[in-house]
Order: sequence, then structure tokens, then C-alpha cells
Amino acid sequence: MHSFMGGGLFCAIVGNILLVVSTATDYWMQYRLSGSFAHQGLWRYCMSGKCYMQTDSIGEWGALGTHSTTGTTWFSLVSYWNATRAFMILSAMSCFAGIIAGILSFAHFSAFERFNRSFAAGIMFFVSTLFVLLAMAIYTGVTVNFLGKRFGDWRFSWSYILGWVALLMTFFAGIFYMCAYRMHECRRVVGPR
Repeated sequence: MHSFMGGGLFCAIVGNILLVVSTATDYWMQYRLSGSFAHQGLWRYCMSGKCYMQTDSIGEWGALGTHSTTGTTWFSLVSYWNATRAFMILSAMSCFAGIIAGILSFAHFSAFERFNRSFAAGIMFFVSTLFVLLAMAIYTGVTVNFLGKRFGDWRFSWSYILGWVALLMTFFAGIFYMCAYRMHECRRVVGPR
């Protein structure tokens, strides 16, 4: 049981670090623009060695918030960035809560006899996995369907890949903690040996 919890805690800590790094960095997408490379993240985009906030790119947008060539509304782009940001932040927070519950599951307090911390940690890791999956799906869908068509030579970059790796790590942390919970339940039913 403790080996499952230890493995789950390791996966969760690595996953949470990857979530924070992925959310904070500016390399979700790289593309070539006007002969030079540019990159963007959830918070800002950088080109020619200078970085701008995502909301600073209103230059190509008309007064009504519609792009001059694609017809896409500014509101829809801001919404997708905000949704991706929100789900990544919620994922990191629920993963952190799962880590706290996972650490507490090593301690045996009689006050928490009816509340199984291994089960709670596993659920929090699965919730974190769901949030990061939603964030990655939103970003992937909008990037492929809109931004990918806007920039000819583009690719996903390492921050984006770290998000997918974090998804796997939080998922496996949830699996490990659910296995630890099942082992604890089986021992409780059978009784002490």
C-alpha cells in the first residue's frame, strides 16, 4: 500500500511541477512570421526578441472586434485563452490539494477513520487530469482550426508537450492512489494478519 502511495505521490509532485511550468512558460506554439521565428504561450507572445501580452495583439482587429482577414471575433480568441488558463490553474490547484491529501494519507489519525485520504487524493488527481485534459483539448482545437491556418509554418512546442506529460502524470498518480485505497479496503475487510 505504501509503495503505491509513494509512487502516486512522486507522479503527483512531478505532474504538479510540469503543470506550473507549462502554464507559466511561453512556448506552447512556435511559428515563422515575417521571416523570423516567434512563439506564444497562454499569457504572452514573443517575436523578434520582444514579448507582448496576449491582449496586445489588437492591431489587426477592427473596431467591432472582428479580424480583418479571417472574420474571427476577438472575443472568441480571448475566451479560448481564458478557458485554457483557467483549466490549467484549476488543474494545478486540484493536484496540489491531492498532494496534501496524499501526504496526509501516510499518517494514521483515528479522527479520520471514516474519511479515507487515499481515496480523496486519488479523486483529486483524477479531477486534475480532467481539468488539464479540458485545457489541452481547448488549446489544441483552437490552434489547429484557427491559429494553424493563420500561420503557415507552425508547430506545437515544449510547454504544450509538458502539459500532455502532466496529464499522464496526474492520471497515473490517481491510479496509484486508487490501488492503494483498494489494498487498504481489502486488508480492512480481511482483518489484521
